[in-house]
Amino acid sequence: MGSADRFLIFLGGEHVPYSRFEGLVPHSILIACDSGIDLLWKNHLLPDIFVGDLDSIDQEFINSVKPYIKNFHQFPIEKDKTDSELGVEQALNAGAREIILIGGLGKRLDHSLANILLLVKIQAAGAMGYIIGAKEKVFCLPDEYELQGQPGLPFSLIPLGSVTNLHISGAHYSLSGGILYPGSSLGVSNYMEEGLLKIKKEGGPLIMILLEGYIK
Repeated sequence: MGSADRFLIFLGGEHVPYSRFEGLVPHSILIACDSGIDLLWKNHLLPDIFVGDLDSIDQEFINSVKPYIKNFHQFPIEKDKTDSELGVEQALNAGAREIILIGGLGKRLDHSLANILLLVKIQAAGAMGYIIGAKEKVFCLPDEYELQGQPGLPFSLIPLGSVTNLHISGAHYSLSGGILYPGSSLGVSNYMEEGLLKIKKEGGPLIMILLEGYIK
């Protein structure tokens, strides 16, 4: 089992290439949420922890791997939380400082949105949360953030609350003292113009989407 500081949580949804998370596996605790175990199995891995209601898994398959999973938590199908949220709570209760959701985007809009909103829950608990998709990296920005990256890397900023005093430098569209509010598209479709991106903000949650599979 990896370090208790970082948890990788594997979700259903789009297929995420192994190269997107390979380097994170050796030093992480692995949690599979229901059909998220399929991605692990395809890459010859098993989770340290399983959480789910088994509604999207082949029963014969899960019966065959269950004896090899030390922490197996089965929940009823009719419950008040998604398998993804249950996985996040497992990580938070174990003291995670960094939680990385693998997948969870693409197949169903309702689940995709719910998974993105889990990033707010993770941040509120004092941890850092990310979603790694097939081509995107999604996370909730801290009040001050710096990124060294390739010029031309596209990104978008999506406010989930009122964001004030927003400063963006090192991007094609810079901003000084800007305001974003839910429903505002001002932060959509920007890109890095220099090798160092700096963002500062005040106020509510602000989601950043890095389109890592694309370069302007």
